[in-house]
Amino acid sequence: MAVNDGFSIAYRPQAAWQPAAATVRVAAPAPAGPSGAAPLLDNKGREVGSPESRYGMSMQTLQLLKQYDVRNMSGKDLAVLSDLMQARGEMDGDVSAGIRGDIEAKGWKTAGNSNALEIFAKRRDQAMAEVKAGEVTMKSYDFILQGNARVQEMLNRLAGLHDALQEDDSVQAAADGGMSQAADVKRFNDWSRQQGQRQPDGPAPSFDQDTVDAVMNTLQRLGVGLPPESDLAGGADRMAQAWKSYQAWQAQHPGEQAKIDLQAPQEKPAMPPGDPQASAAPAARTEAPASPRRQADALNQRFQLEAQYGMSLPMLQVLKGVDVANASMDQLKQLGKLLQANGALSQDDADSLLPLTERGMVDPMNYYRRDLESLADAQRHGLKPQYRTPLGMADLANVAGRTRNDKQAQAVLDRLAGLHQALQDDDGVRAVAGNGLQQAGDLAAFNAWAQVEQKGARNSDDAQPGFRGRQDVDGIFRTLQRMGVELTPVDGDARVSQRLDQAWKDYQAWRGSHPGAQPALQLAPARINDFA
Repeated sequence: MAVNDGFSIAYRPQAAWQPAAATVRVAAPAPAGPSGAAPLLDNKGREVGSPESRYGMSMQTLQLLKQYDVRNMSGKDLAVLSDLMQARGEMDGDVSAGIRGDIEAKGWKTAGNSNALEIFAKRRDQAMAEVKAGEVTMKSYDFILQGNARVQEMLNRLAGLHDALQEDDSVQAAADGGMSQAADVKRFNDWSRQQGQRQPDGPAPSFDQDTVDAVMNTLQRLGVGLPPESDLAGGADRMAQAWKSYQAWQAQHPGEQAKIDLQAPQEKPAMPPGDPQASAAPAARTEAPASPRRQADALNQRFQLEAQYGMSLPMLQVLKGVDVANASMDQLKQLGKLLQANGALSQDDADSLLPLTERGMVDPMNYYRRDLESLADAQRHGLKPQYRTPLGMADLANVAGRTRNDKQAQAVLDRLAGLHQALQDDDGVRAVAGNGLQQAGDLAAFNAWAQVEQKGARNSDDAQPGFRGRQDVDGIFRTLQRMGVELTPVDGDARVSQRLDQAWKDYQAWRGSHPGAQPALQLAPARINDFA
């Protein structure tokens, strides 16, 4: 969706967790339809119309995704999720390995909750910065970057599915600790399958401690009684006794299998007044209707400005308020991403700035000029240009590539600085009031959230998140506040998804009493010509 003729981004929420409905979950055989006829199946053997068929994933995966959000979960749980999905054929092996490998190598398996979308987007920018800086060749990093793109695509889909499932009452969310239970159930099923295929006179198998713990935990949750380890005469194998006990339990519970615990169904709050299905297409500011002639004149002036500067009017308004020549590193980073997202910068031009924005250099406007001088000086003295690594200095892998990128990035900065300066004398373009970069980012986040909310239920193929991180959530609420939307208070411990779900209802109610009103950049007052 385009916001104010050109803003786009993507983002969204997570749902409240309820206490587990029971300490044990078992799955019984599915009943036949009312007529006794077998249900209609899709090409993957799933019942047509079921959540599994609509989303293309197993029920347990959907239950986990409804509770766990890749934008706010531990590395340990994300590693388990990717392993489970790979085992079920729901995630490609290279994608699963890429996720689990990064978690292990970068040390966030034992850390607290993290935003995987932001982490892997950062990994991509860091790798591309090395390529653009000539420290490695694109050929050597092509596989890494392609793998990262596939991981990001999957994580975006999982975040989008999490958001879609919050409003799907046909799927119950996993209970707290469900990911650990799912890992135990997987090991338990592998163990029981192996025991069932074992020859009576074959050698006794050995199991690692994780499998032993998983089997015991699962049997305990099922209510299978086991004698204390100290009561096993003659040092009998505890796992052998567990198998006998499980077989006895199966005889009393035919067809039942171990499942993860689920949350109790949530009660839906009353819908605020207003049409919840009203269309949301944020674009332009609300103004009194202008005459057709004035509208045509304004549109013609806009076309002329955009043709003159080669950039959309909203981006010109933002750029007029950002002094590029004296901008901070964070401002340049924000500006580059915003311009690239709105088509004012190509992806390659935006990537050319990464060696600067990812390394946090001082005096950013002259960073590439200084580097070009340093490269030229080294070559004049017959030296191989080097760069600093944690292990010391190393030769650049692609000097020509670094030189080419330095020139490209400097040209981008010079162009933006020149445009900013030229706009200062153009009264046809009004600057954004206050922090224009923040306003533009907020509006883009709001627009993407509104687009995702408007789509409603999504399947696994087109699922997209309504937000990517905390910054976007804050931007959505700032936009709503600037519009004057009255937000219903929610509990202080409410999750992001609860707050955003209520905010969407409040926004729909507000639209009912403000027809035609849309969010827009707030512009500074027009300059008055005292000599006119």
